[in-house]
Amino acid sequence: MKFNLHRPQTLDQAIDLAAMHAGRFRYIAGGTDLVVQMRRGLRSHAEIIDLSSMTELRCVKKDAGSYQIGALCTHKEIESHPGLISDFPALCKAARVVGGHQVRNIGTVGGNIANASPAADVAVALLGIGGIVNVRGKDGSRSISLDNFFLGPGKTVLKESEIITSVTIPVPANRKAISYQCDFVKIGRRKAMEIAVASAAILMAFDADGRVLVSRIALGAVGPKPLRAAKAEAALQGAELNEHVIASAAELAGNADCAPRTDVRASDKYRRKVVQGCVSRMLAAMAAKI
Repeated sequence: MKFNLHRPQTLDQAIDLAAMHAGRFRYIAGGTDLVVQMRRGLRSHAEIIDLSSMTELRCVKKDAGSYQIGALCTHKEIESHPGLISDFPALCKAARVVGGHQVRNIGTVGGNIANASPAADVAVALLGIGGIVNVRGKDGSRSISLDNFFLGPGKTVLKESEIITSVTIPVPANRKAISYQCDFVKIGRRKAMEIAVASAAILMAFDADGRVLVSRIALGAVGPKPLRAAKAEAALQGAELNEHVIASAAELAGNADCAPRTDVRASDKYRRKVVQGCVSRMLAAMAAKI
């Protein structure tokens, strides 16, 4: 495993290096995914551009309408952030189950997204709560909804020179809503240091009558990318979360909305059952809190 390591101090320097080494480089942040892939021979890059010196990408800010999470924020920083624990506990729960303590201390939010694993815990949670990825490259800056960001395993819409700079999480704002809830669950063969067999993140908003105003359900490890359970979401919209509605939405999520495969960790049928059970339990728990 041989490569040249570059440590730019600014975004402009990093983007210039990327242009100079077009087709031969890879950005690196925490390296918890990329280094493993390179050691296994799954990736080979002559030039590695290390972004870890850019302190401006390592902060969490909140304004009136959103959170801005810097791409270099670690999972450990996310899981313990008081504001996120209060407003978006689903994200904190996802960050808390990424690898072990060592991985969470150096692994970053931007890396988890850019790696584009279908089972990426933080990416699934961010998709569920409506995250928007902010990037910068040779052609300038742009913002991309996570709904449109992932193309397949290891593939995103990022252009070659583009760097993820931050993720925006809009704070829900619906005048009719009296209750917002979000949650995340990950199922694996063991509790720690495990890739998900299946995962789900849900964000819901309810009006004064207990009817659903907003429904977002994201699923992980049950398709070629983190995905939305669109049919289940549609079944929930405008409904009261009674037993029948919950069962119908859970069945749609586990069957119509995902396309799992069989691998060494689980069968496709088992993954469908897991999704159905997780969505059902999460929705039932939310209904009980309205």
